[in-house]
Formats: sequence, C-alpha cells, structure tokens
Amino acid sequence: MWLDEQRLIQRLVPRLLRFRQTNFYRIIQRTLMLTFPFILIGTFSQIIQLTVLTKTGFIASIFHLSKWVPYYRYLHYPFDSLTTLTLNGVAVVAAFGAAKYHAKLNQRDDQLAGLTAAIALLIVAYQYTNQNQIGIFNTLLIGTNGLTGALIVGGLTGLFFKWFSKPVPAQSSSHTADILTRTFSSLLPMALILVLAVVVSLALNWLMIITYSAESWSAFQKYAMTSHSLWLTFGMAVVTLLLEILGLAGPYQERLVTNSATMTANLNYALTHHSAYHVPYPYTANTLYHAFGTFGGTGMLLALVIAIYIGSNNRNYHVVARWSLLPALFNSNGPLLTGLPVLYNPIYLIPFVLAPIVNMGLAALAIGFHWIPPVGTPGPLIAFIGTNGNVVALLLGIIDLALSVVIYLPFMRLAETIVQAAQAQVGGVKHV
Repeated sequence: MWLDEQRLIQRLVPRLLRFRQTNFYRIIQRTLMLTFPFILIGTFSQIIQLTVLTKTGFIASIFHLSKWVPYYRYLHYPFDSLTTLTLNGVAVVAAFGAAKYHAKLNQRDDQLAGLTAAIALLIVAYQYTNQNQIGIFNTLLIGTNGLTGALIVGGLTGLFFKWFSKPVPAQSSSHTADILTRTFSSLLPMALILVLAVVVSLALNWLMIITYSAESWSAFQKYAMTSHSLWLTFGMAVVTLLLEILGLAGPYQERLVTNSATMTANLNYALTHHSAYHVPYPYTANTLYHAFGTFGGTGMLLALVIAIYIGSNNRNYHVVARWSLLPALFNSNGPLLTGLPVLYNPIYLIPFVLAPIVNMGLAALAIGFHWIPPVGTPGPLIAFIGTNGNVVALLLGIIDLALSVVIYLPFMRLAETIVQAAQAQVGGVKHV
C-alpha cells in the first residue's frame, strides 16, 4: 500500500508542480504568505480576548480573573483593537500583495500597484450610512472572508498596471526624478482602478446589493443551521467546506445562536425526560458538523497539525504547525490556511472536505444506534463533557481525530514532495 502511495505521488508531482509554477498560483501563494503574520497575531489576540479577558471565557472562569485582576474590565480594549485591525482588515493586505506581486512579475511599479489595490478595496468596501455619507467598512469584504475578493481586486490592479503603464528597470534608481517619472507613468492605471472602485462602491450601496446580499445570506445561514434533515446537514457541510477552502464564508462557518423550533424541541425533550438520547431532531449542524467535524476549525485542520508532526521532514511545515497548534486547539484555523497554505491549494481539497464528512458519518451512526446522545458543542473533549461524561463520545472524538490524521497524511506527503521538487529544480537552475 505504501508503494502504491509513493507511485501515485510520483505520478502526480509533475502535473502539480507545473500548476505551482504558474504566475497565477505564485501570486496567490506569495500573497497568502504576506497575510500569514497578521492572521497569526490576530488569532492569538482573539484567543486571549475570548478566553482570558471575557468574564465567561475558559481561563477567566477557572481562575476567576475578574475578581482579583486590577482593571480587568478595561484590559480587553487593546486586544479588541488588535483583533479588529488584523483579522477584520487582512484582506487589505492581501489586495496590496496580489497587486504588488502581479506588477513585479511584469516589471511594473509594484509599490504603487499594491497601494492602489489596497485603496481600491477600501473604496469598494465603504458603506454609506446617512445623508452626510459618513460610513463604515464592510468587514465581509476587508476581513478574512474577503480574501478572494481582495485577490481579484489585486489581480485586476496588476493587469491595469501591465496594460497601461511602462516597464520599470530591474535596477531602478531611488533618485527623486526617477521616482517622479515612475509615478507619472503609473497615473493612468491608478486613476482607472480607483474610478472603477468608486463606480462599484456606489453601485453596491445605491442598489442596496450589500444590504440585500447580507440579509439573504443571514436568512440562508439560519435556515441551514436550523435544518434537521440528515442529507441537508451533510450537503450544507460540503458547501461550507468547499467555500472555506476558496476563502469564502459558508453556511456553517459561524455558529448562529437561534431559538429555532428544532433547538427548542430538543431542549424541552431533554429537560422533560432527563436524557438527550431520543430527542426529536438528532441530526443538525450542531450535533454533527460543529460537534464532530471541526476539530481545529473548518476542515479538521488539527489533524493536519498532527500529521505534520508525525510525517513531515519540512522545517517550514513544522514551524507553521508549532505556531498553529494553540489556535487549532481553540478551533481557529486561520494560521494553517495561510501559512502552509491550505487556501486555494488543490492538494488539500480532498482531505479538507473528506475528513469532516467521515467524522460526521461516524457520529450520525453512533447517534442512530443510540451509542451517544446528540451533542451541541465542538471538540473531542467538549463532546465528552457535552454528553455528561459519555465515554463513547470521548472515544468517538479520539477515533475521528485519528482517522482525520490518516486521511491528511498522504496529501501532506504529496505537498511536501512537490515543495522538495520545486526546491531541487530551482537549485538545478542555479547550478547550470
């Protein structure tokens, strides 16, 4: 079996290596690497904010921090700002990077291209809220869910610089006159992109596209979260996973707390019968997807961290895994999505979707055979606690995590082999 895996990897490497070497994918990879430190810092800030500086947080509750830490109620403010300005603004960095790298590949002014794309994205994301046109930025467009839109804005900006500006010499001078010449050469693409951004922004606001889209999406998320159909639950999980690896928000991405008829019926049954084994709606997003399909965040990425520790020899992979372990334990997958990267990576598409679906399938069987009661909280240990200490739930969580590691291992090895092949190819070119 191991030989078959190696043979398959060797067969896939040349094709995936060619895709990796395309300008399109190179721009995406470099852009994600540029966003990685901001997402990492923002994720740690968010963890501290939610677990330590919130009264009901995990660590704050255990140590009763609010009772003895001086000025506890004010300590969350700097972390609120840090989280907001990183996680909720990282798409601006992505737009800058995508335009910068696109322009640089075509020998255009990369700094002006990057700044133009960042400003263009902010213009598009601006929301007018009153007659004085004083508004706020839409975090769906400039936060982590806006990475795909940012790549589009950055790529379009890079194209405009390629079409409407002149090449910049590789060893361009930093003299004021040369900088001024490059600036005037870039004015036309800058103006075109910014005017286009204003037009798009006005259209989004005046036609209420953003408002209607947000309302429709919220309604769709509520419908998906409150559904109790087994097949619809699995279908929405697949949609969420596919959208997430493409940098978009899925219906199950955020755990919406809603007083739906299904949740109320389940709660009333459990309170009346002192047991959750036979609740009327056992197959929901909370009982299957969030409880057993999101260890380490969407895509079961905690399993990928473990797979790297077990089977990777790549130093960079281990560095990213070490920094991503704590966030993954708190179900935050941002550092792994951008650090390896997993986002937009066809290698990880199959395990990213397959691992959670397999786990959900096992959980559905366990619930169907009444081995465990339906639970509504995520994580292998939390499922154990959420079932009032059901040992089968604990074992199922551990089995799910182990299966996910097995699913991720061959794909991680494939990704590592491609990285090694790319490095060897670059080394060979340098020696020629």
